[in-house]
Order: sequence, then C-alpha cells, then structure tokens
Amino acid sequence: MLFSTIVATSLAVLVWRRDDGRGGRWFALSLCGIALWTGFQSLSVLATTRATSILWLKFTFLGSGAAGIGLLLFALVYTGRGHLVTPRLVALLSAEPLLTLTLVFTSERHDLIFRSLRLHPETGQLLAVEYASTYLVHLAYMSILLALTTALLLQLCFRARDLYRGQSIAILVALGLPWAGTIVDGIVAPPMNVTEPTFTVSVVLLWVGLFWYDLVEVPPVARARVLETLSEGVLVVNGRGRVVDVNTVAASLLDLDESAVGNPASDVLATHPPLRAVVTDSTARAAAPVHIDAPTGERYLEVERTTLGEHAGEVFLLQDVTERIRHERELERQNERLDQFASVVSHDLRNPLNVAEGYVDLLDEHVDGQEPTAYLEEVETSHDRMARIVDDVLALARDGDAVEQPEPVPLADVVANAWAQVETADATLACELDRTVQGDGSQLQRSFENLFRNAVEHGGRTVTVTVGELDDGSGFFVADDGPGIPDAEREAIVDSGYSGTDGTGLGLAIVDTVVRAHGWTLAVTDSETDGARFEVRDVAFVAAGATV
Repeated sequence: MLFSTIVATSLAVLVWRRDDGRGGRWFALSLCGIALWTGFQSLSVLATTRATSILWLKFTFLGSGAAGIGLLLFALVYTGRGHLVTPRLVALLSAEPLLTLTLVFTSERHDLIFRSLRLHPETGQLLAVEYASTYLVHLAYMSILLALTTALLLQLCFRARDLYRGQSIAILVALGLPWAGTIVDGIVAPPMNVTEPTFTVSVVLLWVGLFWYDLVEVPPVARARVLETLSEGVLVVNGRGRVVDVNTVAASLLDLDESAVGNPASDVLATHPPLRAVVTDSTARAAAPVHIDAPTGERYLEVERTTLGEHAGEVFLLQDVTERIRHERELERQNERLDQFASVVSHDLRNPLNVAEGYVDLLDEHVDGQEPTAYLEEVETSHDRMARIVDDVLALARDGDAVEQPEPVPLADVVANAWAQVETADATLACELDRTVQGDGSQLQRSFENLFRNAVEHGGRTVTVTVGELDDGSGFFVADDGPGIPDAEREAIVDSGYSGTDGTGLGLAIVDTVVRAHGWTLAVTDSETDGARFEVRDVAFVAAGATV
C-alpha cells in the first residue's frame, strides 16, 4: 500500500504541473486523496500503539473525502461541464465529508462512527473495525459521488472513439477499484484484505490513462464540440507531438487510418512533407495553401491552427481549396493568353497599320487634287478606326485588374487632360468636379476620354458635356445634352462590341472595366437635358495629397 501512496503522490505532482485548465488540478486533488488514504491506512496498520493506530485511521477519512470530491469535479470539467464547478458547488460537496471528519475526530465522546475497534493485544495493530450507522450515511454519500462520476465517464465512453474510450475505461477502473475494495473491506470482508491489491492495480491503471493515452492533455469533449460538427478536416495533436484525433474528412484527405492515432505527427504525415512542416513546427504558419498528394490526386489545403493550451496541444483545421486554386490558375493562364493577345495587337497589328498609313500619305501626295483623293480619305478614316480598335483592345486587355498601387488623383486635372486628347470640334466642357480620389490616373484619363468621345460621336459637334459630383456625395457623373440613350439599350451599352455608330464598340466597355477595377460601380441614366448621363458611384473621395 505504501507503493500505491508513492505512485499516487508522484502522479498528482505531474498532473498538477501539466494542467492547462481542463480539470487536471481536480484530478490531482483526487490523487492526493488516494495518496493520503492509502498512506494513513498503511500507518494505521503499522502503528505499535492503540492511540497512533486509531489516529491514522481517522485521517483516512480526510483522504477518502478529497478523493471522491476531486474525482467528481474533474469529471465535470473533463466532460465539458466546467461551468458547473463553482465555489458554491465545492462548498456543498465538502459539507458532508467535513461533518463526518468532525464526528470521526470526536468519536471518543460518542459512538456515531465507530461502534467498536479491535486491536492486537500485544502489538496494538488495528485488526477490525465495526462501524456505526452514521458511517453508513457517509459511505452512501461517497457512493453517490462515485455513481455520478461513473455516469459522466460512461456517457463519455459512448460519445468518444476508441482512443478516448480506452482512456475513460482506464480511469473508471482505476478509481472504481479503491472504492470497491473499501466497501468490501468495510461491509463484507475482514478489513484490509482487499484494499491493498486494488490500490496497486489502481495506480497502474492511472499511469496508463494519464501517460499512455495523455488523458488530461486533450479531453474528448474537444471531439464532440469540434470534430463532429465540422465538414473540414480536423487533426488534433497533443503537447508531445502525437496525433490524438483525426476526423473522417482529414483521414480521407491524408489517406490515414485508425493506426495514425497515438503516433507522432512527424511519422503520420511523413508522406506529406509540406503539411508535416507546418504541424510539427509550433512557430510555422501556412501563409499559402499547402500542397499534398492525396488518393484522389493533387490537393491544396488551407491550414488553420488553434492552440488548446500550453501543454494541451493544437487543433489543425484543414480546408480543401483545390478547386479554388485550380480556378485561380486557370484565370492566370487566361490572363497570360490575354496579355499575349494584347501584345500581338499592340505590336504585330499596329506596325503594318503604320506602314499602310505611310503609303497612303505618299499616294495622297502624288494624286493631290485628282479624283482618287476622296477614296484615299476613306482609307485614312478606316486606318484611324483600326488604330482606335487597337488602342481600345489593348486598354480593355490591360485595365481589367484591380488597382494594386493607387495614388491620389485630382479629377479636375484628369478631366482637363482627357478633354485635350479628344477631337471635340465645337463641343463645350463644363467641369464642376474638384475632388481627389485614390486610383490609377492613366486608366481614369482613358475612361474620361472614351466618355467625351462617346458624347461627341452621339451628341454632335456642338454638344455640351458636364462633369460634376453626385448630390449625395457618393461619386461623380459625366452628362451631355445629346439625344440620350434609349432605356432598352442602357444595360447593353457597356458590353464589349456594342456600338450605335461606327465606333469600336469597346469605349464604354473600357470605362466599365476601369470603374470596376477601382471598386466602383457604373450606372447609365438620363441627364437633366434628356441626354446621356454616366454615374460613377461608391467612390471614396480623399483629401488632396492623401495616401492609402
């Protein structure tokens, strides 16, 4: 029995040091109770006088009370009911053991606990104890505590998987044996014939439950509350780097079976080096999706780690983002092809177009004043339109990405520069906009150029164009006093290829693309003079010179 005392004390110290708030300290209290109980039992047996033998016997009640209460409180916390463990509950549970302890130490004045004590006439060793009815009340109370603890852990056994069921059974048997032995010794059999071997077996089982399965490090409630409710893969690794749980999603992704549980994470994830590097390094954080070779093929996982406690370990949430990565890569390939196409349009098509325009100029010099001049003007017009198409296609291909490095852009300056670049004939510009935005100045100028060109082409050579701020301050507008845009055509007018005249059909599509690239929205409506009005909304104006 002294061996049991030593082991229980050692385990209590270790559990107390490793506790992370998941009931370990209550478990340590229970272990201390067991150590006191067995220790005082041993001292009572080994005592050489009647007085000391009875004294040590009385102290055994202190250990049994602490063991029973500590075990129940541990079970409450361990099974996810820690909110019930309050100072008031602890006081209520301690009331009966304290009262019994008081009666035990005053037993010389009454016979409420001990009816008779029989000791060896020569050595003074305690041979037999006959308990009174009040002791049976205490025994019933401790049995109720044990029954509640057993019910909590049995429920846990049914909820948990094999690993946790083994833990729960180990702890149930380990702490059930001492109580059973005491009951047998106190009621059925002669004293101290059963208790000692049951305590020896108990401490061995406690070692198995605590250190073979790491019982107090990751409680099974983590599985009930986390693993079973998530559709993503979940990998739980304890403070010693061993895998203590894997849900079915993670097992499928990583091609693992039940043998993975209980083994070092470095061995379990040996076939997935990138993931192993993240899991086994407590300082590692996966900024980008981790690549693995799964049974279903190449997969990409986003890894999110959550620390359970200083010693409890970590939970890794594995989200399969393979389809998103594939989609992003396909978009990258499409953008690369689009950029190649834009380069072809910009260089391979623009160069022969420039050559053709040069020969037209030479031919015009030779036939000056003759009949073919009108035809040459048509060719020049076609060349100009082709050059516009080249510019618009190039802009549409390259201006669709989000603005990554926005700069302060004074809109009044952009509007003035854009108007100067457009052949506006006798058209008039009224700019009432003096605000600054964060954006790409060249893209915005191109957008204004296209809006101005569209106004002149559709509104005539004397059209008046007005640029101003929206009444609600959410953006700006470009309006003209031309014929306007029919309601049926307003949604389609910003689509690529749509043109009501001989334009390229890309100008307004470029405007819409640039607006969306800045995070804004474009709406087409009527101006106050029934002309066309383009409203750019969701714009955040900034102070001049501001930066993001």
